[in-house]
Amino acid sequence: MSATKFLSAPITSLNIGFGYLETLLITTLGGLLGVVFFFYLSSAIMLLMSKLSSSSNQKKAKKPKKKFTWKNKLIIHIKREYGLIGLAAITPILLSIPLGTFLAARFFSDQKKVIGYLSASVIVWSVIVSSVVIIF
Repeated sequence: MSATKFLSAPITSLNIGFGYLETLLITTLGGLLGVVFFFYLSSAIMLLMSKLSSSSNQKKAKKPKKKFTWKNKLIIHIKREYGLIGLAAITPILLSIPLGTFLAARFFSDQKKVIGYLSASVIVWSVIVSSVVIIF
């Protein structure tokens, strides 16, 4: 559950009956596994899309003009204003690990940095959320 719905995982873990350290360990490991899995899955999907796009571009002479929706603008704003660190910071809580990891893999090329920052973010948020849940 931590790999996809990170925010609800500590609550669920404590409701099942796990203690603080078990909850912290479970949410951290689940989130880290999610980051690694979705990073490589995203890379594979982007490679496949690139191959499909290049084969379809040979058939099409003119490419339609891209429309900027509010989602596209938000993604570009996050990338420009906050960079990889900002994206990693909001990924577990606001975006979800699959979406944030896909965006990071899409826009940033240094694999070690991307996985490192996302992993650090998961660890920090795991400690914060698990501590808040156990206190309240």
